Amino acid sequence: MELQDIDAAVTISAAAFGVDLTDEVAKRRWHSRIEYPVALDPEGMLVAERDGRIVGVAQAMRRERVWCLSLLTVDPTAQSAGAGRALFDRALRYDAGTDAGLIVSSNDPRAMRLYGMAGFRLLPTLQTEGAADRTRLRRTDGAVREAGVEELEALAAISRDVRGAPHTAEIEFALRDGGRLLRHGDRGFVVVNDRWGVWLLVARDDESAATLLWAALGEVSEAERPLVTWLTAEQQWAFEVLLAAGMRLTAYGALCVRGDPGPLRPFIPSGPFA
Repeated sequence: MELQDIDAAVTISAAAFGVDLTDEVAKRRWHSRIEYPVALDPEGMLVAERDGRIVGVAQAMRRERVWCLSLLTVDPTAQSAGAGRALFDRALRYDAGTDAGLIVSSNDPRAMRLYGMAGFRLLPTLQTEGAADRTRLRRTDGAVREAGVEELEALAAISRDVRGAPHTAEIEFALRDGGRLLRHGDRGFVVVNDRWGVWLLVARDDESAATLLWAALGEVSEAERPLVTWLTAEQQWAFEVLLAAGMRLTAYGALCVRGDPGPLRPFIPSGPFA
């Protein structure tokens, strides 16, 4: 992918993810999301062309020993013609120096088949429906405080222990996009966004994770998308909090795992950056 390809990549991916590009604010934000990985992982940014027209986009990232598929989308008019598989196969080759991989998958059965056949374990996930009941939210009594970018290096070790690599650059991106970082000492952190809800949560133990999730629900009780997503069966601590907050859970998507990135618990992955 070259810089001149970004506009086409924005258009194709926005159609797949339901982003309204007639809304200038939404368009600017989505453009920023697609452009963000290009500077850090230029060799992992891929496009598929047909007759000189871009019909598919893939974005793969390397963070220390973890490979992550950030995006894979194909123009609906070009689906079932092999573009998605070709992009994925090429993205998998951008894995030098890594021994683990993560993909957050939608419900698309074609995507799940592609990832499963490539050797990724499929961990089914749940997401929330509706808003939290604010009368049920629990206080965290000062255990959680807002943090800034100057604290990201101190938090990197938590992500390394839980998912094999830091989230430092991705959190910086999220904060530029209006996110807020909440920290529970050296036990964990959560990133929240008024549009996306709980964007990322990583902690060293279930109790700290639950405290962070309660704090996050207090920050954003509603969002444009499901408030909490990509919860595997290992996140029982999260189910207890969400049910106590009066929320509903429904099955959606999967966390796809290759190798051994770490315990992946307590963990709520970032959709685009795992």
